[in-house]
Amino acid sequence: MTTPLKISEVLFSLQDFMTKDGAISPEHREFYMLFRDKMNAFEDIFSIDNIELLLAQTYAEVENISQEVFIQIDEAILTQYRNDNSDAINERIQRLAAEEAAKHAEAARLVEEERLAEEARIAEAARLVEEERLAEEARIAEAARLVEEARLAEEARLAEEARLAEEARIAEEARITEEARITEEASAEEAARLAEEARLAEEARLAEEARLAEEASVAETARLAEESRLAEEARIVEEANAEEAARLAEIARLAEEARLAEEARLAEEARQLSEMDAAAREKQAYWDAQGALPLDASTQDPLTPQEVENGSPFSLKIGIIIAITAVLGGLGVYFIL
Repeated sequence: MTTPLKISEVLFSLQDFMTKDGAISPEHREFYMLFRDKMNAFEDIFSIDNIELLLAQTYAEVENISQEVFIQIDEAILTQYRNDNSDAINERIQRLAAEEAAKHAEAARLVEEERLAEEARIAEAARLVEEERLAEEARIAEAARLVEEARLAEEARLAEEARLAEEARIAEEARITEEARITEEASAEEAARLAEEARLAEEARLAEEARLAEEASVAETARLAEESRLAEEARIVEEANAEEAARLAEIARLAEEARLAEEARLAEEARQLSEMDAAAREKQAYWDAQGALPLDASTQDPLTPQEVENGSPFSLKIGIIIAITAVLGGLGVYFIL
C-alpha cells in the first residue's frame, strides 16, 4: 500500500513550481487557491490517484490553464512519488484529465445552457421589468411632464398674475402720481384762484372803501352843501320871514292905514250920506211942499255939483271892496311862498 501524501508537501511542491519564475500569474493563483480548497475539503487519504483526481478537477474548473501547463504542474507535484512507469501514469493522468475535462465540459455545457436559459429568463424578466420600468418611467415621465406643464402653467399663471399685479401697481402708482399731480395742479389752481379772489376781494374792498369814502365824501359834501343850503335857505327864509314880517307889518300898517282911511272915508261917506239924506229929506220936504213927488229915480233931479265932487255912495263901496281884495291877495301870496 502506498504511503499517503501530506497536504503541506503537495502545496509546497505546487508553490515551488508556480514561483520558479518569480511572480505568480493570476491563473496560477486561481489554480492554487481552488486546488488548496479541494484538498482541504477532501475527506479521503491523499493518494497519488486522489491527488491526480483533484488536480484534474481543478484543471477542469480553471479556464486559462493550458494542458501543457497542467502536465507540468502534475509532474512537479507527483514526480517524486511515482515509479519507473511514468509514461503509463502520464497517459492515465492525461486520460483522467481528458475525461474530467469532458465531464467538466458537459457540466459546463449544461451549466451554460442553464445559464443561457436563466439568462433568457432573466432577460425576459429583465425585458418585462424593463418594459414595466419603461412604462413606469413613461408614466412617471408623463406625470412629470404633466406636473412640469402644471408647474410651468402655474409659473406662467403666477408670472402673469405678477405681471398683471406689477402693471396694476405701476398703473396705480401712475394713477396716484397723476392724482397727486392733478391735486397739486388743483391746489395750485385753487391757491391761485383763492389768491385771485383774495386780490379781487381786496381790490373790491379797497374799491368799496374808496366808493364808500367817495360816497362819504360826497355825502359829507352833500351834507355840508345841504347844511349850507339849509343854512342858506334858513337864512333866506329868515330873511324872507323878516322881509315878509316887514312886508306883513307894512301890509298891516297899510291895511291899518287903509282901514283907518276907509273908516275915515266911511265916516266921511256916512257923514256925506247923512248930509245927502238930510238934503234929500230937505228936497223931499221941498217937493212935498210943492205937492209933487217923483215916481222913480229917472224922475229924480240930477245930483248937485257937491254930490259929484264927493262921489256917490256906490262908487265908494266899490273902492273899499277893491282895497280889501288887494290886501287879502297879498296875504295869500305870502302864505303860499
